[in-house]
Amino acid sequence: MAFMDNMKNRFSQASQSTVQKAKDLSELARLNGTISDTENRISELYGKIGYDVYCAYRDRPLPEVAGLIGQVTELHQSIEACRAQIKAINAANSCPNCGAKIRQGMAFCSGCGYKLPVVEQPAPSAQAAFCTNCGAPITPGSLFCTSCGKKIE
Repeated sequence: MAFMDNMKNRFSQASQSTVQKAKDLSELARLNGTISDTENRISELYGKIGYDVYCAYRDRPLPEVAGLIGQVTELHQSIEACRAQIKAINAANSCPNCGAKIRQGMAFCSGCGYKLPVVEQPAPSAQAAFCTNCGAPITPGSLFCTSCGKKIE
């Protein structure tokens, strides 16, 4: 019977040890999660502090952060320049009456029916000459057409 009691005690100790290790691992995971969450919150607060300092001192920066504030200001200007380009592109491709998207060559807006301004195609140069036989463009100073071989008059 002593043998069975001894085995029972060892089994009980092993199971208690396993339970304690599981509790310890669970507690370690919880504590590490708390640390990670707290570090993330601290980083967010650092960011907010930086933004608040930027807003408070962007017009009269402290010497310690003047370079960084200048960099942020340049980045804001870059963003605004990109937004202006986007607005210009969208304006060129939208109806001046309703703002609907239009394609090149459309005579009327499909959204409101507005008559779109006609985009003039560049007229051929007045100096450009064409072969009377085949209609191919002729290089100034040529004596013969390079397409059909007819003598230029």
